[in-house]
Amino acid sequence: MGNCTWGRLIAGIVLPAMAVAWIAGADRAVAAPRSGPERLSGLMAIPTAATRQPLGEVPPGPCPRQGSQACQGVPVSLRSLAQNIRAGDYPLDVPGLGIPVGGVGAGSFMINQDGTFGPWDFGGSQDSTWEMRILPQAAFHFREQIGSAPPTIRTLATDGPNVVGAHGPVRQRSWGSPLPAWHSLRPGQGTYSALYPFGWITYKPFATDVSMMFYSPIVAGADDPTSLPVVYFDIRLANRTGKDDSVAVMFTMPNAPIHLSGSPASVRKGFASGFERDPRTGVEAVTLSADSARNTPDTAHSEWTIAAKPSSGQHVSYTTSWDAKADGSDVYRPFVQSGRLPDKPLDGSASAGAIVVSARLRPGEATTIHFALSWDFPQVGFDDNRTIWMRRYADFYGARETSRNRYIPGSYPFHQSFRIADDALAEQEANLAAVRRWWAPIAYNRSYPTFLRAAALNQLYQIVFNSAFWEGGLVSNEVPPTGGARLGTSIPDTHVFNTADSTAAWSTDSSFAPVNNANEMDVDTYGYLAYDLLFPNLERGRMAALAQAIMADSNGYPGHNPLYVVSGNPLVTWTESAKPAPGAARFIDIPSKNILRLYAYARLAHADRFLRYAYPAMVRSLDYLRNTIQPGTYLPRSAPVFANTYDVIPVKGYDVYDCELYLLSLEIVIDTGERLGRPAASLSALKRDLSRAKSEFEQLFWDPVHHVYRYTPGPTPTADTVMLDTFFAENVAEQLRLPDLIDPQRMKEQLTDEYAPFLSKVDARGRLLGAPNMILPAGVKTWPDVGPFGLAEEPEVWSGTNYEVASTYYNAGVRFRDPLLEREGMDMARAIADQIWEVPGNGFAFDPPEAWNEDTTDLYRYPNYARAMSVWDLIEAIGHPGFAILANSPAQPMSARGYLHCAGRRPQPFDHAAENHRYHRDAQVAVVQHPGCARARLRRLGRLRHRQP
Repeated sequence: MGNCTWGRLIAGIVLPAMAVAWIAGADRAVAAPRSGPERLSGLMAIPTAATRQPLGEVPPGPCPRQGSQACQGVPVSLRSLAQNIRAGDYPLDVPGLGIPVGGVGAGSFMINQDGTFGPWDFGGSQDSTWEMRILPQAAFHFREQIGSAPPTIRTLATDGPNVVGAHGPVRQRSWGSPLPAWHSLRPGQGTYSALYPFGWITYKPFATDVSMMFYSPIVAGADDPTSLPVVYFDIRLANRTGKDDSVAVMFTMPNAPIHLSGSPASVRKGFASGFERDPRTGVEAVTLSADSARNTPDTAHSEWTIAAKPSSGQHVSYTTSWDAKADGSDVYRPFVQSGRLPDKPLDGSASAGAIVVSARLRPGEATTIHFALSWDFPQVGFDDNRTIWMRRYADFYGARETSRNRYIPGSYPFHQSFRIADDALAEQEANLAAVRRWWAPIAYNRSYPTFLRAAALNQLYQIVFNSAFWEGGLVSNEVPPTGGARLGTSIPDTHVFNTADSTAAWSTDSSFAPVNNANEMDVDTYGYLAYDLLFPNLERGRMAALAQAIMADSNGYPGHNPLYVVSGNPLVTWTESAKPAPGAARFIDIPSKNILRLYAYARLAHADRFLRYAYPAMVRSLDYLRNTIQPGTYLPRSAPVFANTYDVIPVKGYDVYDCELYLLSLEIVIDTGERLGRPAASLSALKRDLSRAKSEFEQLFWDPVHHVYRYTPGPTPTADTVMLDTFFAENVAEQLRLPDLIDPQRMKEQLTDEYAPFLSKVDARGRLLGAPNMILPAGVKTWPDVGPFGLAEEPEVWSGTNYEVASTYYNAGVRFRDPLLEREGMDMARAIADQIWEVPGNGFAFDPPEAWNEDTTDLYRYPNYARAMSVWDLIEAIGHPGFAILANSPAQPMSARGYLHCAGRRPQPFDHAAENHRYHRDAQVAVVQHPGCARARLRRLGRLRHRQP
């Protein structure tokens, strides 16, 4: 059928011409009357879907009286953490955050909505949370001189927010400003736009048109560019005046530490600096290094490089040293006077460097200046540096590993930041095209409403910022491994990736255990499709390690996730599980989610060998679940609290969420056994148990009075609660093309009848607030069961849950040919996306919380939470013109849908009219109509007819 894989998409086999159209077409949208010589055609037009905020206009953030008063500057002690979290509004959200730059696991910082560099999150035990700081010395500065008029000079950033409450400074919502000798912009003198991995800033107070695009080369399916510690800054200058325009841009950068707080403390001494030029590429750069025997492993032989690749007519000048501890006047003075630097150090500190690119533009002429910032901090340490790893990018600059994923000492040469920047600028066109190939079919795709494009792409920031860890081999370890072997050693060329659920400061979750600086599989699984469809190699590494951990654990359940605890030793130690028993085991959703994650990666990646490798781990996880089943029954019996990811919602022995996941686990293990040719007799018992478990499920959970699946058996037959996320496992089964787990007609009835009761509340401006986790059925006035912490999670709106349930509605609408269900799914997703991305005062942009109260977003828990990656479930549900998500056949990888997503495959049931009139401002993208689309539609309709009840 000519289907194509994601890998082929990234390689450019399917859409090679589109990248050219995007580059050229986007530039035509912003081109000056006459374009000067440029390597690239110019900056990409800002898509309609990008979020936009006035530069520097950062609101203080909510501070409700009934919430935690940390927002008023009240100190939070270890003793008061639980009280603050239960009150809501803690840990604090942070308005004004922006696009993070840097590759996966390379260390990252944000270019925030002031245009400054911060906050910082470079990983390791020093970074159990981000650091709320900026670099006052890091900035871009612009100088223009129109004809013989006096020059105008501005630093292209604003002062940072300085929030002070009734009880003192609120440090979590405050950061610094550019150096005092610099002429910063005023708030509102620019516009900040974001659509990850791209950010744009346009600046107002100049006669010259000045705009900047910045991004890191995050390329779906490609490890090399995605891992790199580099960020591009393209600054486009266009002379709209009738006179000659002398322009110059200066990039200043300190020789900065990557951590200022945390334990153990980072030590970075032995500063040096120098200038380099590569005559082959034309790249010119200042490198700031640190070499001292006293430096800690995370800073050993570390460097920063600020680089430029001048085009014809552009001139580079530089200084290798200026005083980062002073007010900035020493480096500003020559730039103000002449628009150039003296090509020598201004002092002997090597504490900061700067590079200037200048040009002369005739009337109507434009030019783009290409800068890059790279860094080389190749090691990351945990547990007081008792475990040290190389970062993944080091593998592409000389580091080598053994077959058991151990770094070969001496193979990495260190001091690679100039080479990284040099390569990045020399290969910028190719890297930009590679990013656009996967990004543009989403960013400009009219099949998706603009809110969804913004929410899905911007949510990907979490792969680089949530204490992201992507290892490139073990350097050293002083800790005995749990289970006798370090994880990640069972398959050669394994590079384990993970992130933390949240980068909130050391804190507690609802169970008041210090786990939130970890990655928990019950949470992370909500984003599995984003990883499997976009970044399968990230998923492969951690799934290989997860399978190894399951086999090494004494009971086959290695905790919430053995792969990543920031305060521990990732991949080395974890807490082994206790023996399971009916009614005693907690979080029994996790073994099921382990099974589905292993299966989903293997099937979506068409990794048959991996499926064979993972099958014993699937069986072992299933055995754990089977040991929670009471004799004479067929469904797992969980603990009364902490039964699953909805941890403090009480359970009466059984709950619909865990039991439905158990049905999914049986289906997966049976399907995998058949695919691997296991004897039919060995699977017959599982099939028999599955049939009995499905029957028991319907009898136990279906409420014939209210026509809903009850969450847990109530004290009386009619006193039930209804769970928003009832059909999580069924939706996954649909995504993975497995048989129905439950009665589909009953599912449709519940979705139809309960939508309005769930999605009924609005904020002060009439925007929907999203759906809470639980409601009572019609006619029920009191909660039949209340957990140990009261009604804590029941009335909360969980952002990631709403996104996932939105996809459930949309998939049901497609399946049952019901446009209303599709539209309701869109409305639910829009409610969440609007509160996160369109309400600056919430402080949720690039900081989405796990939860907010059903009546107000001012009360929330756990900003920067990973569950919201489930927004990609809705992207997958709608479909994707221009690329193939592949059919299930022996010669082809299986997809989440099993059919091609095709341009114009059917009319969209939701109304785009309010949005489409704005699309003329986007770069127009010609969608490639794949030749397999017609047959794909027929296959899809056949599938729907087959599944229609």
